[in-house]
Amino acid sequence: MNRALSNHPERALQYGETEGLRELREYVARSSTLSRPVQPENVLIVSGSQQALDLIGRVFLDSCDRIIVENPTYLAALSAWRPFEPEFVPINDSDYGVDSGELKAAISQAPKLLYSVPNFQNPRGVSLNLKHRLQILEMLRDTNTLVVEDDPYRELRFEGEPIPGFLELASEHEETSERVISIGSFSKILAPGLRVGWVIAAEAVIDRMVRAKQSMDLHTSTLNQAVILELLQQNFLPDHLRKIRAAYRERRDVMLSVIAEKSPIEMTTTRPEGGMFLMARLPEHFDGARLLGEAISRGVAFVPGEEFYLSGLGKNELRLNFPTLHRKESAKECGGWPHVSLHKRDVGCAKNAKGIISHKGAQRSQRKLIKNFPFCGLCAPLWLPPHSCVFALFHG
Repeated sequence: MNRALSNHPERALQYGETEGLRELREYVARSSTLSRPVQPENVLIVSGSQQALDLIGRVFLDSCDRIIVENPTYLAALSAWRPFEPEFVPINDSDYGVDSGELKAAISQAPKLLYSVPNFQNPRGVSLNLKHRLQILEMLRDTNTLVVEDDPYRELRFEGEPIPGFLELASEHEETSERVISIGSFSKILAPGLRVGWVIAAEAVIDRMVRAKQSMDLHTSTLNQAVILELLQQNFLPDHLRKIRAAYRERRDVMLSVIAEKSPIEMTTTRPEGGMFLMARLPEHFDGARLLGEAISRGVAFVPGEEFYLSGLGKNELRLNFPTLHRKESAKECGGWPHVSLHKRDVGCAKNAKGIISHKGAQRSQRKLIKNFPFCGLCAPLWLPPHSCVFALFHG
């Protein structure tokens, strides 16, 4: 902070360009892996990737416009776009990609947008494989559908090989690349409290988003942009990413081993190769929302899976966040997990559970959890949390 104020005093504390600090946009442009150069004019700095989603809604969506989304999908994207009254078209996905038959049928309905979190998706932690990414672009080639690529977790890969993103794959075809909007964020690789993200898109798209952003907040915090720019210019990020990738991999492994060894019932989980989340599935008769109240009383938190679905699925699924599990905590120390009531007679009919709550009650409990646990919202921090048996804290 001191260096940012010393090196950029006027810009850090004054109004700035709506597009963002030129040097920061140049960094984002240089970091792009597209086959042709990205210019700063193709980059917009936003107040977190959530603002990017809101801007896309303001610029492109009208009532009854169709949006293809993965099912499950990132719930805050749904929240950002619901005020514009679109029609969401859910496409069921697997551990590797979406159902091609459902996708073809959805595209035939002339959707305005296709929204995807291609790498380490929130909530399931899975990634679209290269075959499915290419298939999606090919199926959309002769349409007017815009692809919104929400990619905040890309730099958090700790296993396997990187997969080219939609914008990167589309960059070889100018017409297709102009219909891809790629969103990134410093929240997951530096600190979420800074609220700085970016959009890479065709210059015409950026211009429209800039006009919409001017009426919202004029520009993203110049002070926060200067802090991030200073860290980047000090080459802080490469070593920091190595540290958090190693920490997240270790914590994923601990979480998976605890679930495998300590769960009193059969549970299946996804096994992400990066990112921050995994999805656990309980037997079909369980209801995650009803389990949440008792779980919180035992020091374990999660987001019920049904929050992320548009088709009534996911009641027996739990979205877990492994970065908040401290590396010094062993399975034995996380004693709250095996003691949470996970038996059919307790959860299925809620006879013995404490604080059993409704769907809306689950949301209230999540907000209460954030208030009572100050480290709860920490996602990809500069400072890793010093203590937590809370496996999966609400992210929003």
